[in-house]
Amino acid sequence: MGKVACANVLSDLYAMGVTEVDNMLLLLGISKDLSNDQRKIVIPMILEGFRDLAKEAGVSINGGQTVVNPWMIIGGVATSVCTQQEIIMPNQAVSGDKIVLTKPLGTQSGRKSAPVDEFGYSILEHSQRSYLS
Repeated sequence: MGKVACANVLSDLYAMGVTEVDNMLLLLGISKDLSNDQRKIVIPMILEGFRDLAKEAGVSINGGQTVVNPWMIIGGVATSVCTQQEIIMPNQAVSGDKIVLTKPLGTQSGRKSAPVDEFGYSILEHSQRSYLS
């Protein structure tokens, strides 16, 4: 969960051509429904994943905020100082530009509308996984 959150924060800058990140902040909402024992296990694992990917990307985490929340939230903010010419804006695309896809197109809305089981897993995914295994 921590690595995914860190990748999500960095990907917003990378998608605009910014490859050097100057600062990153970690935002963590800890579920009030977690017991103290669960927190002692889950929170260090999430933080470790976030830190590991930040380190791999050459980015230092310089602060953040932690709150108690009704549900778990992890995210962050990354910033970089660069010139306007170094930023690739989506509205500046021209014919012939290359597009790199990192996941299938057009699947998010279908996944969001798919029915889920009592654990929040897509019933369609679960049934396909069971069928294929």
